[in-house]
Amino acid sequence: MAALLLVVLTLPAIAKVKIGGMVFTDTYYLDRDKENAHFYYGSNANVSYNNFRIEIPTHSRFYTRWTNDDNVGMYIEIGFGDGDGVDKVALRHAYGWWDVNSVFQLMSGKSTTPFSPLNPSQLLGTHSGSLNIIGAGYGDFYSGRFAQVRGTFKFAKMARLVIALVDPNGKAKKIGQYGPWNSYQTNTKIPRIDIGVPIYAGPVAIYPSFLYQHRTVDNQLPANAENDLDTVIASLGVKAGFGPFVIAAEGNYGTNWRNTRGQIGVSPAAVLANAVLKNDGQINNAETGSLWIDLSYKFGPVTPHLIYGLMDTKNEDATGADMEASTQMLGISIPIDLAKGFRIRPELMWYDDGDTTTEGNASADNGSYAIYGVKFEVRI
Repeated sequence: MAALLLVVLTLPAIAKVKIGGMVFTDTYYLDRDKENAHFYYGSNANVSYNNFRIEIPTHSRFYTRWTNDDNVGMYIEIGFGDGDGVDKVALRHAYGWWDVNSVFQLMSGKSTTPFSPLNPSQLLGTHSGSLNIIGAGYGDFYSGRFAQVRGTFKFAKMARLVIALVDPNGKAKKIGQYGPWNSYQTNTKIPRIDIGVPIYAGPVAIYPSFLYQHRTVDNQLPANAENDLDTVIASLGVKAGFGPFVIAAEGNYGTNWRNTRGQIGVSPAAVLANAVLKNDGQINNAETGSLWIDLSYKFGPVTPHLIYGLMDTKNEDATGADMEASTQMLGISIPIDLAKGFRIRPELMWYDDGDTTTEGNASADNGSYAIYGVKFEVRI
């Protein structure tokens, strides 16, 4: 960091530089019933679980942005925190761009993608054990921050077409949790393709987007087993502001969410969202849908958000028996600006992990839990 600052201070005058950062502190009470504690912590947790925590979540960050007079820019962001009781530092963003002309921008590096760009205003409890951040697992699909090459085409002021070719490899979730695949290798011939077409019409913005990834799977497959694996997801988001009132919502639907990289949480519906190789050698594609809605109203320095979300996954086990899991969230998040750059965010959220049902078997009750607390936010 010291070396970076030294470079920044000695840059030519033509470069424009912005340095900033954010430090978040989560203080909260986690309250799980015994069924939910059993789901997350296993057979040794047969009683309810209650825990008070103060921690620095790993989305605290330091960032620097450079631009020059040739319409070229660069952005680097480092995340840090003490998530899970361990101090961590990780690269969040590292990308550069060139505004070729008034209608086309070329970008390369690591960043978010144009797929499913909106998120609900839920920020407390990243390291709770349930990955409670932006409603992951309870309505939101976060497409992740990955290496990519991206082009943005601007159509006047109303619409854009954004196409990102994303690295298709990495640590995607293991295939066939409910099937016989114990180990595998994946082969890729084309990148993951993320496409977004944001449309801006006065106070209303619409965000249709699409994700496609193709892989083939080998190694220790049964004879004559199917080995083509596709992840296909469509998303539609809407955000509208009418004076102090803002409504934001997004829905996603597709197959094999856990077989591509991204953040979908660790809830029962998220756990079930991977393809399964059945005993007959055929692949069953997990079908997942999600929806969240965030209603907010600004009262001076206070902006309460009322948030609801749900996620549902249908799948089969190795024998072909139908399986399903549904999860929901409901709560309020209230950012309050106390001074320039200093904000507190009281948040009260309830999470229902529902039942996991399997055809011909008793349902598994996954229980529910709640997180109550305050997030302290310092932004410079």
